Amino acid sequence: MKKLFKIILALFIGFQVNQTFAQSDELVNVCALGIGNATYLKDYKFKIPASSVSPPSLKINVILNKGTMYKITVCNAEGYAGEAVVKLMDNATVLGSNMKADGSFLKAIGFQCERTGMYSINVSFKNGKDGAAVAILSYINM
Repeated sequence: MKKLFKIILALFIGFQVNQTFAQSDELVNVCALGIGNATYLKDYKFKIPASSVSPPSLKINVILNKGTMYKITVCNAEGYAGEAVVKLMDNATVLGSNMKADGSFLKAIGFQCERTGMYSINVSFKNGKDGAAVAILSYINM
């Protein structure tokens, strides 16, 4: 009986994990439809738990090329309280963010790269709430 219970539990957990990955892939597909005339480069999926002490964040390093116009499109997953705050950074300098000064959000960030090098995409959720989202890095065809 214990073996049967363990097998059923393992199958249930496996199903839950597969369902989670399927949901994030579906979010990527939906978000990719919103990149317009840009060319898809890479997607970044992230899920961050809530924290009242200090808002948790995630840093993704990317290499961008001089003379290219980049776009980062952000899509939040349904069922989470948090809204993704995405910032494109060059060391400590914020080059762009999807959160405006009034607290509202843009769907995408545009950036004309002036220097080839390492940049970072910093992700957190507004007010430290839990959240899941996708950011799609693309370049704009000119």
